[in-house]
Amino acid sequence: MNFLIGLTNKTDEDRVFRELYKIDDSTNLYMIEIALDQYTDIFNEWDPAPFKHRELDPELRLYLEESSNEIPSKYPIELCFTVPVAMQNEQIEDDLRDSLKNSFIYKRFFLRKEVEKTNKQMLLLVVVGFVCLWVANTISTEADLQSILLEGLAISGWVFIWEAVSLFFFTNRELYHRYKTYKRLQNAPVIFREAKQS
Repeated sequence: MNFLIGLTNKTDEDRVFRELYKIDDSTNLYMIEIALDQYTDIFNEWDPAPFKHRELDPELRLYLEESSNEIPSKYPIELCFTVPVAMQNEQIEDDLRDSLKNSFIYKRFFLRKEVEKTNKQMLLLVVVGFVCLWVANTISTEADLQSILLEGLAISGWVFIWEAVSLFFFTNRELYHRYKTYKRLQNAPVIFREAKQS
């Protein structure tokens, strides 16, 4: 959910996201705050792997992505986890920092693979499209059936080329955006704090 939709100018955007996200006085970084009941809330409850290799909870991952996207990239961020009173454990927190970093590295690895796959598909579509156009333009014929087939080939060529353009401008752009988001989250400091007693 993007809270910045429909705002009239940049100043309104800055004011709204500054109300939503606090600045850590000690680091001067915008905080993405997450309250935990226990440390394992960070992970997918169905993943039995050790901390360093566990998959993040899907809702947490989505929340981190959306929060990172709401805070303009010119502002540095940190991930601030709040844990219940008297629960803090430095060893577990160090393991969790490694786990979070590994998770974002893992996501970036697969996004890079997806970009490579999309680029290969895009190249193939361009080649097939231009071959179809070349064949349709170089073979001239008088017969009705052959001319219909050649027109179909020309149309197919343009469709293949349009699909390649669509992959380049839409799919790849989204993949690159997600890649940058995960890189930002991977590089963000991870802070654990004890919840204040009410």
